[in-house]
Amino acid sequence: MVIDSNEFIEKIGAYLRVEQRKELDVNVSPVPGSKGIGTRAISLAKQCKEPHFGKTREDETLVRQWIEYAVCYGCYVDVAQTARQVLKELNGVLATRAYLVGNALTLADVGLYYMLYSVVLNLSYQEKEQYLHLSRWFNNLQQDSRLRQNNKLINFSRTPLYI
Repeated sequence: MVIDSNEFIEKIGAYLRVEQRKELDVNVSPVPGSKGIGTRAISLAKQCKEPHFGKTREDETLVRQWIEYAVCYGCYVDVAQTARQVLKELNGVLATRAYLVGNALTLADVGLYYMLYSVVLNLSYQEKEQYLHLSRWFNNLQQDSRLRQNNKLINFSRTPLYI
């Protein structure tokens, strides 16, 4: 099961430690004129005291693009073909970097972690090995208990099991 919109916003809000309104609905926005899950996630991050958009304007633009990617494709990762495509794309992007944007954790990483959790949870060891860079990135992120929240740790093999 893929994370639903309200759960996604709740998890991001909890991670960011941002006060949320009681009527947490993607159509009820704390910022006038902003609707939708991506805009809600960004507005929550803007309320946070910690930086979650990277260090430069370019980083912020990339974070916004990754959030849009998470919303557009992440919501459909329960479809096997879409999940494989998303995992393959992210694996390629993460081949040369530790995080999606810059050299530190950003809202982009947080959002995609929550969107992909159920997919990665259900991958076999062989499938995790096929997405080696994504698995490394995901395993790194899940070590942060504040980010992981109530999600259980997913096991990854440290040694290649399949050739």
